This record gives sequence, structure tokens and C-alpha cells, in this order.
Amino acid sequence: MLRSCRGSWVRFRRGLVHSLLVSCLLGSVVFAADTSATGPEVIVLGFDGADPNLVQRYMDEGLLPNLSALRRQGEFAPLLPTNPPQTPVSWSTFATGNDPGGTEIFDFLLREPGSYIPDFALAARGEKIFGFGEWNGWLAAAAIGLLAGLIVLLVLKVLGFSWMVAAGAELVVWVGITVALAGPIARLLPLEVPTATNNRQGTPFWTVAANHGKKVGIVRVPVTFPAEELPGGSKMISGLGVPDMRGHVGKPTLWSSDPGIKDRSNQFSLDLKVLPTARGVMEDKLIGPYNYPFHEYVLRRAVEKWKKEGLSRDERKAKKAELAKKIEADGYPKQITLPITLEVTDEELSWTLSGQSGTLKPGEWSDWVVVDYPLNWLVDRLQPLRGMGRFKLISLEPEVNLYFSPVNFHPTCHPIPYSHPVDLAEKLSDEKGLFKTIGWGIDTWSYPSGVGDIDLFLEDMEFTVERFSTIMDQMLDEGDLDMYVQIFYFPDRAGHMMWYQLDPGHPLHDPETAGRFEEAMRDVYRRMDDLVGKARARAGDDTLFLVVSDHGFSSFRRQINYNTWLHKKGYLVLKGQTQTRNLDQLFDKDVTGVDVFSGIDWSRTRAWAMGLGSLYVNLVGREPKGIVMPGEEYENLIREIKEGLEAEVDEATGLKPIYKVYTRDEIYEPGFDSSKIPDLRLANILDYRVSWQDTLGGLSTEVFEDNDRVWSGDHCSLEPSKVPGIFFINRKLKVDDPGIIDIAPSILAEMGLKSPQAMNGRVIWGR
Repeated sequence: MLRSCRGSWVRFRRGLVHSLLVSCLLGSVVFAADTSATGPEVIVLGFDGADPNLVQRYMDEGLLPNLSALRRQGEFAPLLPTNPPQTPVSWSTFATGNDPGGTEIFDFLLREPGSYIPDFALAARGEKIFGFGEWNGWLAAAAIGLLAGLIVLLVLKVLGFSWMVAAGAELVVWVGITVALAGPIARLLPLEVPTATNNRQGTPFWTVAANHGKKVGIVRVPVTFPAEELPGGSKMISGLGVPDMRGHVGKPTLWSSDPGIKDRSNQFSLDLKVLPTARGVMEDKLIGPYNYPFHEYVLRRAVEKWKKEGLSRDERKAKKAELAKKIEADGYPKQITLPITLEVTDEELSWTLSGQSGTLKPGEWSDWVVVDYPLNWLVDRLQPLRGMGRFKLISLEPEVNLYFSPVNFHPTCHPIPYSHPVDLAEKLSDEKGLFKTIGWGIDTWSYPSGVGDIDLFLEDMEFTVERFSTIMDQMLDEGDLDMYVQIFYFPDRAGHMMWYQLDPGHPLHDPETAGRFEEAMRDVYRRMDDLVGKARARAGDDTLFLVVSDHGFSSFRRQINYNTWLHKKGYLVLKGQTQTRNLDQLFDKDVTGVDVFSGIDWSRTRAWAMGLGSLYVNLVGREPKGIVMPGEEYENLIREIKEGLEAEVDEATGLKPIYKVYTRDEIYEPGFDSSKIPDLRLANILDYRVSWQDTLGGLSTEVFEDNDRVWSGDHCSLEPSKVPGIFFINRKLKVDDPGIIDIAPSILAEMGLKSPQAMNGRVIWGR
């Protein structure tokens, strides 16, 4: 939080160096090699979720001229994704050439080792000592005291006092100021600050290239947070994994005059706020991040101290509550908020937030609104906790509905670096305008929750894509990169939101409105083709040019509740009534202490499901309350569950929704960590997916249910061979079954580089 962004100094230094270079070069003309004529050695554009069936259809319709030209020059083929075919899983394999057993990214969720607690799989949250920890106050005060003492010494010498008198006065001032300020300054500086660690294992191919002296540019690749410190002037902007300022994948806010908004399904954890009236002036709060450094970490340290002192659990609980009240009274709330004022008339809505104001008419978006979350006067001046978001006034009639996007970290604010160099994000935003820093950049939470409509989604998507398109232009136009890799996410988000109108068999399909959605999907793929054309225009004749996606898409008509199946079969036992789960319980568990599995009786449960098709055995020696013995009992249980699920029939359709139940040994190379990797992977046929409640360990009343949400397309728990990605290359392939695991070793072979570690993939083009 206190990391200096160094923006002003960097801009000054950059300008000074530029001026000096221009002055030196005016006297002579130097002809350098035209790097733009050759372009980078390698360009890879990734389009998350781009589907080969739609690509083929649109190429046949003549809608994708740039991709069609690339196919004519080289090849186009379906690309086998990972098992499971999920975004972070496939892109981690793309980066490293290792299967999910090696990357240890095998789902969006994982369980913390030695526990049942689920966590976000991409990055591990933690904390680290800030500065010199408990010495921060003393050292800062000593520095101030020393400066003041030196000033006193110089003044006294100028006035003619002896060195002894001046030095004595300096010492008195130094010691006095140090003692006086150490305590107050210590209270203004944290002892610990948040940190994060990328959970992906393995060395990405771009890191290998950078370590061999190549200059690489990596933009928005999933599972690259925190940003890598790449050598040699290489650059990175992190992708999926960068949270919003509340620590979530993304959490929008909606102010509504409709009191029934609280009754809507909200498993995506929108912040729904009911306005007291539909007209007039209203005051409320924009909820911000948890105050980890000055609140949560202080409580944790105190609790650990009390444990060592032998205090009972009840005593610790009472003292913690008392300390929390004191911290709040000192001006450090558990969660930081900002006051917001809304004034609503029959024609427009005016807002005031963080010292800024604006007025919106129905359907209008605001520009970026920069917000500063206050901590204390010192931190706020050294390094403000700065974010940004956008309003959209959805409606004034029949109800007021005001949307505010998830709050992104401002490009000048890097509590944990999401760009390398750290000032890269600021530099790009200065030159091209502010852009989203959150990893899941496009809002796919609001529309499925009944907030806004398809227009909100499409407008947000186009705004997001346009900003990242300008970044691609900027990075490639600089002409100094040997390798460029950028991932765009919008085909995936469009597939999730609009597939029901492409599938007449989906429960929500509406033939009367389907045409608009079909044309919107064509626009998505035309946009993809346009980006390919822009990048190819900046490539050289010899540039290796790839266009890939991590998986394709299928309709999501029916959902499977694996935990319900396990419960009905006696593998999972409940203590009482299970509760509905949502994303808040996952992302805020470190602060709230909510246990999403509180309803499960682990003393009698043999297996449970979590994530998007992962099944775990409650194994003795691995789980805290394991009851299944390793060896024969474990193997028999695995075989029993596998056979039972593969034989299961959905009576509503007469289909067997489970294509195959995979053991981890069947899909991953030996050497994986068996304490982390799920015991079974449950792969579905087309049109089926794991249920919403299963992802967080919840249960539903039925094993099979219709999917009644506009999140209607998916891929996450399907059989990988049923949802291949796309693969275009301006080379000829040596194989007819390329996989995403083959890309990293093949790129390195093209560049004549060798990875320091073994890769599972093959070299699929070249000699």
C-alpha cells in the first residue's frame, strides 16, 4: 500500500534524458535499422474462449478476412485444451508447456493444504513486514530529528557559536524530536502490508526468452499476478488474477429504489443498496477495501500474543472485540468507505463522490471517477490508496437504478505490482488514457443477477476492448520487442452471456430476440479479426504469428449437483440444513471467518465436490478429519464413485451427463503433488455443467436442474475434446492434433532457446 509509484520523478527523469538525447543527436544524422520492417520475432494473440465452430462458420460467411488470410498462409486447426478446459488452467499450460499437475493450476479454486477451506487458486494472499517493522517509527523519527539537528547546528555556527555548543544543541534536538515523534509516527505507519504469490509452477516461455536476452512484452495473460520482474527492458501487464480494490474478482455496486432488489439471486455477490426514495437528495457510502494493515493485522497480532500468554478462547474473543472497538475509535475502520451523495430528479441523476461531481441521464456512462480511500494523513500524502470506477444510470423509471463498476486499482497505485516496470501502467495510461487493471475486466456478474441488461454488458465489453487495443498498438509501435504476447478475454465473456440466444434448445432461448444476439456475436468475432489485422500489419515477413484460444464453447442447459448426488448416495453427510453459498464467503473469509463447509459432518463424510468439477476424498493423513484409509479402501471408493457417476442418467433428458470420471493419474504426468490435485475430475457431455452451488461446496435439492441464468454458455467442466480452442499459425504443422501444451516448447524451438526445465508438450512445427 505504501509502495511509491514514483510517477512524478520517473516522468521528470524520462523527460530530462529525452531532451539530452535529442540535443546530442541534432548535430549528426544516425541511420539505425528499421525494426518496424522486421517486427518482433514472435507475436501471439490469444482470444479467451474463441470457438472453432463459430470461427469456421464466420470465415465461411466472409466475415473474418484477416484470419482467413492467416489460414491460407499457414494453417488453422482445433486446439486441444487442458483437462479441465478452464481459462486459468489452459493458459498456465500455454505459458509453461506443462500439464495442470505440473503447473498446479487445475481449477479456479483450490483447498488450502491440510484443510477443507477453499481459496482462489491463481494467487495466494499473505502479508509481509513493511520497512523495518516495529522500528519504523523510531527510524523515521530519528531521520527527522537528525535533519532538524543539522539545521540547528548550521544556524548556530552561522551565528558564531562554538562547535561544542552547536553539536550539543544538535544532539539535544535530535534526541528530543526522535523520542517525541517515534510513537506518533509508528501509529501512522503499518507493521505489515498485503502481498501475493503466484501459485502457478513452471517457467513461462517468455521468461526463458527474457533470460536469454530477448526483450518481451506480455499483456494480460492469465495467472501473471503479481507481475514478473523480467530482465532486459521487458514489460508486463498482469491479467486474470488481479483483484479489484475489495479483493474480489469483481464486485459492482447498484443503488436502486426497488426494495425487491434484495430478493434477487445474488450468488455473484453484487453490492445491492436500496435507496430510501426515488427522488430527492440521498446520502450513502461506497464500500471499499478491508483495512488489513491498520485493523485486521493488528487484531491478528494481538490474538497470537494472547494465545502465547495462555488466554482461553472466550477471553481472546472478548479482548479482540474490545480492541476492535478501540481501533475503530482511533479512525481505522474494518472496511474503508467513501461518502456519496445522490440527487435524483425526473430527468437526471447527479452524484458527488471523492471530491468529484457529475450528472447522468438514463443510459449514460460517466468517465472514470478517481477515488481515494483514506487511511491517515501521512499515508494519504505519501501514497494514496487510489482506485477508479464508472457510473451508468440504468434507469429513472419505473425505479432508479444506478450502477457503479468494480473499483479498479488506479495505474498509479500498486500495493502489489500488476505491471513491470511498476510505472508501465502509469506511462500507458498517461499516453493512451486510463484502462482497467482488474484481471476479470468485463462485467459478467450484473446481467445474470438481473442488474442492467445486455446493453450494459455490451457497452462495458466494447469500452474494455478498445482500451486494450490501444495498448497493443502502443506496445507494437514502439518497435523494440523481440516477442509480444497479449490475451483478449471478450469472446469468452460474450459466450457466457449470450449463448442461450444461439441455442434454440436452451431453456431461456427467445426466438423473437435471438437475431440481435446472433449479430452481436458476429460483431465479437469481427472485432477479434480486426485485432488480428492490426497486429499483422505490425509484424514482419519472418515473424512467427500465432492466434490461439484456450478452449471453445458449448451451451449450458442443465446443471449437475455433485454434492447432492454424493449426499443422496451416502458419501457426504450433513450436520443439518446446508446453506446457500456465494462468492463473498470465499473472498472475505480471512476477515469474516465464514466456513463455507460448516454444514458438513466430516466425521462421516467420505467425499465432497468443490470447484468446477473437482472431487476430493476425505483421506486419513491428508485431510484434518479424514476417515478413508489410504490403499485398498481409497481405491475401492474411487472405483465406486467413478462407476456410479458414469452410469448416472438424467431422467429429464435420458442422457448420461458425465462423459468420463478421470483419475488424476489418467490425465497428469507423474510427479504431481497429491496433497493438492483433486482425486477425481468429472467431465461432462455438451450442454451440461457442474452446478453453481457445487463450485463452493454447497448442495441443492435435486441432482439435475435446468440452468435458468443468462450465464448460458460454458466449458469449464466439459470433456476437453468437446470444446477445443482455435489455432492459427503462419507455419505448417507437423501434427494433426495440436494441443495448447505444445505451444511453449514449439515457440522456444523456433527461437533456438531451451527451457531450464522439462516440458510435457511437443514441438509441432519447424524442422
